[in-house]
Amino acid sequence: MKRFLLAFALIALSAPASADTAAMRATYEVYFGGLHILSAESEFSPEGSDYALAAKARTRGILDMFFGWHGETRSAGRYEEGRAVPGIHTNFGWRGDKRRSAVLDYGPDGTVTSAHVDPPPDPDEVTDMPEGAAAGTIDPLTVIAQLSRLVTREGSCSGEFAVFDGRRRYDLRITDRGMEALPPTDYSIFSGEARRCGIEYAMLGGQRKERSKYTETARERVVYVAHPLKDGPPIPVALKIETDFGTLMAHITGIEAPGRLALQDTMPARGSR
Repeated sequence: MKRFLLAFALIALSAPASADTAAMRATYEVYFGGLHILSAESEFSPEGSDYALAAKARTRGILDMFFGWHGETRSAGRYEEGRAVPGIHTNFGWRGDKRRSAVLDYGPDGTVTSAHVDPPPDPDEVTDMPEGAAAGTIDPLTVIAQLSRLVTREGSCSGEFAVFDGRRRYDLRITDRGMEALPPTDYSIFSGEARRCGIEYAMLGGQRKERSKYTETARERVVYVAHPLKDGPPIPVALKIETDFGTLMAHITGIEAPGRLALQDTMPARGSR
């Protein structure tokens, strides 16, 4: 769930870069069953046709008491003929004094040239990787960069992707589920029309053999994408995942975008929950 939420935060910063686009930062707060469990923030600095994404997150509240964790992830690459081509991907996470890391390097054509993970996977805890796991794949954040470009150009969030993050190999499917009006809430700075993007995935290797009850019962994974900034890119404004044990919700709580970008005039002030 931590990795999914980091990726969610980064959707906000993966829109196609242009010469007059200012750097921007977005913040999110995440709740499960009404309890505050995670804070996340993301930054994007455009450089012509390149993309560079960074995000960090940390546990909050009762989750932080029993499972203190913080992490950061980055990807950089370029857009070529409408395709996001990765150059490097890193993911670091800390729990107490223990650190986990994954670093992927790519060749000029976007092919994985090296993958370093520390500590290495424990074969007693995770499933084996398929042969040639990295072939024909992209990293999770490059998926997001590609998806955001599709939303910008075609107005749709549909796509299928082969993903490798150094530790896991999975197929990801995003489906466009139309528009929905999000009501005002004390949790979020945004209300209004948003596009619903459904998320499904099939794990092919590297996942934990003993899955959590939350993962096993998760359903209706939906990211809501909208334009809270004038002339700004489509970014996620909410996330919802239903489980048998409660609903996970993420809300956008702030945007910093120096220059010409500004909040939509039609955005209501925070209202009742």
